[in-house]
Amino acid sequence: MTVLIPQSLRCDPHAKERYTRLIEAVRRENHPFYRERLAGEPVEAPLLSRGDILASNDLLLNGHKETARTSGSTGVPVRIAWSPQRMKLEFEANQASLRWVGAVPNATAFIHLHKTAPNARTAQYDIRTPLDEQIHILEQRYKEAGAQGLTTYPTSAEALAKAVLEAGRDISFITCVGLYAELLEPAQEEVIRQAFPKARIWSVYSSMEFGIIAPRCPKEPDFHHLLARKLGVEILNDRDEPAEEGEIGRLVITDYFNTRSPLIRYDIGDMAAPATCPCGIVKMPAISKLIGKIRGALMHRDGRRIPFTHLSVALRDIPGMSQYQVIQHEMERFELRAVREEGVMPQQEFLARVEAAFAVEFGYTPQITITPETEIERGPNGKFYASISKL
Repeated sequence: MTVLIPQSLRCDPHAKERYTRLIEAVRRENHPFYRERLAGEPVEAPLLSRGDILASNDLLLNGHKETARTSGSTGVPVRIAWSPQRMKLEFEANQASLRWVGAVPNATAFIHLHKTAPNARTAQYDIRTPLDEQIHILEQRYKEAGAQGLTTYPTSAEALAKAVLEAGRDISFITCVGLYAELLEPAQEEVIRQAFPKARIWSVYSSMEFGIIAPRCPKEPDFHHLLARKLGVEILNDRDEPAEEGEIGRLVITDYFNTRSPLIRYDIGDMAAPATCPCGIVKMPAISKLIGKIRGALMHRDGRRIPFTHLSVALRDIPGMSQYQVIQHEMERFELRAVREEGVMPQQEFLARVEAAFAVEFGYTPQITITPETEIERGPNGKFYASISKL
């Protein structure tokens, strides 16, 4: 069998053997999802979209029990199955990454818990725990167990940091803040550093489909290093060609070790740029400009995706804005769900500030509907999405 290695992976010394071995295993098993996708000679795997999976997710599972699913925050979740061997590999990769980024072993985690919630001895607490109670838990854990670490999602860490600052609490005993499952925005990191002034901040780029994809470089925080031995990662431009160094493109990922529900050249919906990290220490390939899910990147009317980063900061800085979520329903129709302090700014002035923020980012002012809220809920997975594009 002749397997065509994607151009973006040809320079990776691990890719030829591992990519070829995966394709051969899937063909040998006659996996029902891939019978037509990997038919013929030579074998060239087409790009795999989320829509492709959702149209035949049961075929992808191939009779195996589902072990994880994506958040499904904007639609039906993707369901995947990992073997015990793949789970063991992920655990080892997770532990190695935590050692590499310098995570402390005794941490308190505020995360999404499933129906059977662990007890307090595991140091895991539900993400929906009120913020004042989270602060109390951190203090008690430090007093009773010497716990100096915090692990949670970036949006949750930002909310907790703001609560700490507003309450004037001194929790400088926290020396390590670990963030995962969402992308860490610069504005979030700034607030987190104010509340936890002695903490080293580490983060990893991960997904439910692939586990840890790239830990952030502990020496050069603008870069993430890809776990290339576990995953084949391509970055493709709009022409489906390999992106140039520094050029933002779509992340297309192959899991070399998932043979139960193989994900081969899966366009995960995230964006980044190929990069060369100047750390000079870590030998794994790097990416930069990681701007996250296309679901959170808004669509310009010329077809470009606009990262939410700058617009998010502009909205955050409007006086009286407590919480917000931008939803793009159509190309030029947006909804801003806003939690605001009463009496800080008249409605007309508020709308003008919002429209000005959009105009700066897009170069034009789309239709914007303001929906007043008392609270913006988290998704079923416990995470909060500040922007959602339905295009």
